[in-house]
Amino acid sequence: MISVKFTGLDVFAALSRPERLKAAAHHAVAEQAEQLADAIREAAPSDKGDLKESVRVEPTDDPLRVIVTAGGTPGTIETNAAGVQFDEALMSEYGTSRSAAQPFFWLTVEKMRDTIKANIDGAMEGALEE
Repeated sequence: MISVKFTGLDVFAALSRPERLKAAAHHAVAEQAEQLADAIREAAPSDKGDLKESVRVEPTDDPLRVIVTAGGTPGTIETNAAGVQFDEALMSEYGTSRSAAQPFFWLTVEKMRDTIKANIDGAMEGALEE
């Protein structure tokens, strides 16, 4: 399984966070996480079973934090002839001694990082102006 934590506006964690800012931040983080998950699904190799379907956004106890994850599902866990289990997400992302890497997760995260941050910042600026 591969995961990335997605956090919105840590600076507001120290403040009392007025409700409209919390709501705007929650919405922006959720929206950007779903867009990232969609892009990761698009980038995932098509020939890897249920890999695309395994990409998901998972909530946490903090409404301003979600985790975008690939793999770790029954459809992505394989067992080789020696009885060793492996996750198709990790095998695809990093490759093996027998297969080349097909990076789809971290490459997409890095490609979208600045846009995601700008979109969350923009949503917060809009909420502050209201």
